[in-house]
Amino acid sequence: MEKKVLVIDVGGTFIKYGLIDEECQLTKTSKIKTPYESQEHFFKTLQNIYLSYRNENIQGIAMSVPGKIDIEKGVMLTSGALVYLEGLELAEKLSALCDHLPVSVENDGKAAALCESWVGQAKDCQSCVVFIFGSGVGGGIVMNHQVLRGLDLIAGEFSPVFVDLHQGNYQSFAGEYSTLAVVKKIQNMKEDENIDGEQMMQLYRQQDEEVVVVLEDWFDAIAKFCYNIDCIMNPECFCIGGGISQDPLFVEKIQEKIDEIFTKAYLFRKPQVKTCQYHNDSNLIGAYYTYCQLFQKGGEKL
Repeated sequence: MEKKVLVIDVGGTFIKYGLIDEECQLTKTSKIKTPYESQEHFFKTLQNIYLSYRNENIQGIAMSVPGKIDIEKGVMLTSGALVYLEGLELAEKLSALCDHLPVSVENDGKAAALCESWVGQAKDCQSCVVFIFGSGVGGGIVMNHQVLRGLDLIAGEFSPVFVDLHQGNYQSFAGEYSTLAVVKKIQNMKEDENIDGEQMMQLYRQQDEEVVVVLEDWFDAIAKFCYNIDCIMNPECFCIGGGISQDPLFVEKIQEKIDEIFTKAYLFRKPQVKTCQYHNDSNLIGAYYTYCQLFQKGGEKL
């Protein structure tokens, strides 16, 4: 019977999960609302997920979670919006609840970057930068096929990067240009809290004047951000993901802005941007990559 790994991605709204095999094929995927009550409830939810797959010949568990992660110890040093999980020894405690199977833990943005670098759009590249647009701007940096973590494990955390360099201004990239931030601008402008990302893009296609102004600014800002990162890291490509990226127009417009900026500014080259191949599955696949790097097939630590 083929051995599989249980992959779990903990998000702010949902926990997504499924089984993955050695060919990176995901099966039996599902999701459940993320619990916020307590660590006990959180672990009970994860244990119940495991028990539902217990007869599937699972060899281990691969986790994708928010926050700064010590992958060697499987500890959530920080936990993003899930503040009740900060400092959690996730790998050790989850393993004890799940028949002592090996457990790996990876940051969600870095998992997405690892996925695209391993089997996605950047699989033929030695280096890439991945942006994931959602409630924030997650992602990661891959150099020489290795994810860049940095001294304090914050390399590739794009959300807090300043976007206004004038004295006294502290606007962050996520605060101004995450999908959530832009959708909220449109909602306020249209006085309609029901507008989502898909509807926002449709209004853009319909050439709604107010929406066009906001989104053109958004595309331009992302293009300039790509140029800034390119001058620092100079990766072979940029991969752009998040739910909004499933609309092909999103990345098309960013590329158009990159082309336009190149004609107006002194720049070394035009960054190459691509749409992430695995979208909502990237965190699950990237978590499995980290599992493979940490453990041998038999579940022993490398």
